[in-house]
Amino acid sequence: MLIALLSVSAILGGVSAKGLDCPGLSKRSEILIKGLKPYVSAIHPANVTFSTPDASPAYPQPVPDLPEFCRFGAEYNTSKTSKFRFEVWLPTLEHWNGRFAFVGNGGDAGGVNYPAMGVPLSKYGFAVASTDTGHNGTSADGTFAISNPQSQIDFGYRAVHLSTAFAKKIAGAYYSRKPRYNYWIGCSSGGKQGVKSAQMFPGDFDGVIAGAPAQWWSHLNGITMHVNLLNANTTSPGAVIPGSLFTALNKEVVAQCDKIDGVSDGIITNPRLCKPDLSRVMCDSKILSPYFGPSSCFSSPQMVTLKAIYTNWTSTSGKFLFPTFEPGSESGWVSTINGIPYGPAPDYFSYQVLNKTSISTLKINETELQRLTAIGDATDPGQTNAIDPNLRPFFSRGGKLLQYHGFADPLIPSGSSLWYYEHVRSYFKNADISNNYRLFMLPGVGHCSGGAGADSFGGPGQQGTSQGAGGQSLTFDAQHDMILATMKWVEKGVAPKSIVSAKYVNGSRTQGTAFTRLLCPYPQGAIYKGGDSNSSSSYECGPSF
Repeated sequence: MLIALLSVSAILGGVSAKGLDCPGLSKRSEILIKGLKPYVSAIHPANVTFSTPDASPAYPQPVPDLPEFCRFGAEYNTSKTSKFRFEVWLPTLEHWNGRFAFVGNGGDAGGVNYPAMGVPLSKYGFAVASTDTGHNGTSADGTFAISNPQSQIDFGYRAVHLSTAFAKKIAGAYYSRKPRYNYWIGCSSGGKQGVKSAQMFPGDFDGVIAGAPAQWWSHLNGITMHVNLLNANTTSPGAVIPGSLFTALNKEVVAQCDKIDGVSDGIITNPRLCKPDLSRVMCDSKILSPYFGPSSCFSSPQMVTLKAIYTNWTSTSGKFLFPTFEPGSESGWVSTINGIPYGPAPDYFSYQVLNKTSISTLKINETELQRLTAIGDATDPGQTNAIDPNLRPFFSRGGKLLQYHGFADPLIPSGSSLWYYEHVRSYFKNADISNNYRLFMLPGVGHCSGGAGADSFGGPGQQGTSQGAGGQSLTFDAQHDMILATMKWVEKGVAPKSIVSAKYVNGSRTQGTAFTRLLCPYPQGAIYKGGDSNSSSSYECGPSF
């Protein structure tokens, strides 16, 4: 277990458990942090599932499998019109690993992410925090921004930064010592929040785990609108593609590109090498794919739409705007490219770029979309974009950024992580940045998790044991567990050369392991060297891009 790995008693220097006063944190916090308004400071008993009526619709799930901990929560006004909430869960002194972790949010991030706090507390022993980023709501609800630029700033960065500072103070007061190391753990908007922290506040965290980061917020929302405008074509009859064709398309693309890596496993290891022959999905094809039929195939107008979706988003003048989705991600397009853009996108353009003052429906064309995206770049409402390549201050203090992205992500194109990594390398004049920044691309993995690939590696969003332990690592060590690997990198200076990830039966660790795979730092990938293709030991990291 982690206790042995980290030698907690040595870390704490023999500090006694006596004197820990959870209820007393309420008054003490008001003295420590002027203006803080605590709403809870109480012991949560062991083996009692956590739930609260205050949970937002984004994170309503109860949290099981918890040890005893001190639950502290507070609100803080950032202006006359804005405030945020945060909570920090503090394990007993015997269970505390001496470290602090902050878990991120998703989408429009409306609520304290209680479900993501459970495993970092119970399994790793972190003092763990989360924030509502200044509002309650679903991950697709951007109405918090209506006529409230201060709330936009809270969402963009301020709530995370201040919550981090405040939670560290609370932890320090509770344990009578500061956490020795501080970690960020997040995916999607949570990945963006972590990267933003490294860029803007390099001293907040020693290690950042950023999965599938939604970091180029203006352009990510732009391509979300763009591909759905393509598939909501109102000017070309018959050009709209139904979801059933995307499902069949994915089967055909995987069938064509599966064996490029030498293994037939239903996974495209590197979709950048996949150039599918799309003529096989066309209705007038001489050799129609077996996944299609005479009445369930792509017409000529639909092929125009499909090829446009497969193409990087560019401006009318040919300027690159955002990478598109990779071959192998098509099955997820059923819900993400159905002609109805995912919620954050229309709300972002309506309430932050156009500054609409009431709830309304966004109706735009491609020309207007490109204009609004340019305005979003220029104004960056709330300073939400997280694409600054200057990570020098973070690197200089020894900060470590471990980024990962599923190649089959149908929501945030995985090429955006490759783009940012190369953007940072270019800033450092193509110098080796691997001592501080490593990017792992995950074959066959969807948005943060899911998909056909091995998606369980001890990262953000792990389930509790009684929930099936999905996302938890196969073995609790730095070779299999991304959080432990990041800790070893930060604290011992040993960078992860690879991580072994697992695919569990039905996504549940308790049901057994289907296969394991080797995850490699870009520009490497897993190379099959022979043997059991279901075992990570049959692969090695080598040049792949």
